[in-house]
Amino acid sequence: MNLSLKKYYYKTAFRLLPDIRILFLRLLLLSTPVFAQNNNKPVVPYSYCNWSNICLDKTYTPSKNDSCLFVVSTRNYNFSKQEFADYDYDNSSILKYFAVYFKGNNWTAIPYSSLEELLNLKNDLKDVVVFTEGLGKTFTLGIDRATKLMRIYPVNGIFFDWPTERPYLGPGKNIMKTCKIAPKVAACYGKFLEEFQCYKNEHPQKFQTVTLLFHSMGNMVLMYNLKNDLYKNLSPGLVSNVVLNAACVKQRHHQKWIDKLSFAKNIYITINDRDRNLRGARIIFAAHQLGEKIKSRQSKKVHYVNFSEVLDGEHNYFLITSLLKRKPYLKQFYYDIFVGKKPQLFFTQSQQGDLTQGFPETQKINGL
Repeated sequence: MNLSLKKYYYKTAFRLLPDIRILFLRLLLLSTPVFAQNNNKPVVPYSYCNWSNICLDKTYTPSKNDSCLFVVSTRNYNFSKQEFADYDYDNSSILKYFAVYFKGNNWTAIPYSSLEELLNLKNDLKDVVVFTEGLGKTFTLGIDRATKLMRIYPVNGIFFDWPTERPYLGPGKNIMKTCKIAPKVAACYGKFLEEFQCYKNEHPQKFQTVTLLFHSMGNMVLMYNLKNDLYKNLSPGLVSNVVLNAACVKQRHHQKWIDKLSFAKNIYITINDRDRNLRGARIIFAAHQLGEKIKSRQSKKVHYVNFSEVLDGEHNYFLITSLLKRKPYLKQFYYDIFVGKKPQLFFTQSQQGDLTQGFPETQKINGL
């Protein structure tokens, strides 16, 4: 093959790359479950929370057996509707606060006017996990996963909710919309953390360990906050841990923005180089993702925790109950972080032994 013909083939292939990525995106997302909030649409197979079993009730009196999840939401809110939190970001940037009481497959939400009112509901907060989700989360699906986190790990949960799934949009436009609003949501998160800092400073005795957990594309919220210097008013030691879990953000130059994180005692980035979701994201965004094998310059402030030898293609490995039962050291890793212990940082194929000695039993997740 002569040189001019080779150049022609290379140029043609380069021009086709965007179309190939779009095709891959469609195939990838069309193969995933429908994330439905509307009762007339199919409910997510692995989710128990939907609009048929969650309600807004300002007069609700919690029972002794109820558990309570705190929710801070950036969505549009309308108390007169059954589906009181919709699929879109509230452009007023006003945060909404809910106490969501749950037992079995029933959830009841009570609105509150401030974070202070919300946190005052519990006399002792002890170990707190502030959980931020990634792509594909409606209000109800996010609530379900946040309550699942509390059922697996003995923590007090604060779910920071932002809209990342809109059934009226196609897969590609949904991703673009989520990426577009991420900087605005990041500003809301910064405001929330400043409010949280004020409360924690006034009530230090209520807290033992505070962990910020960002999952998948939820890490965009952290990234934009740091890139835009929105955490400049936060004090060192505000939180015990920040966990960038299966981070679906570009890995290149991450050291520049992660080094700005000065308010946490420990920073963890979890890695699974066989993560199917992140492999797809690598093609879609044409960039190596932070939750994959680290190839760019590392931050000296971070513990890079590589699960690649003990996982397959899992992405949600911190919430998959069957996986956590087979590999109890994974559950132990997150448990140790959440309760203020030093976690195991290295995991290999020869991983042996049950590391859950002394691990308290937590609730079963709807029989799982």
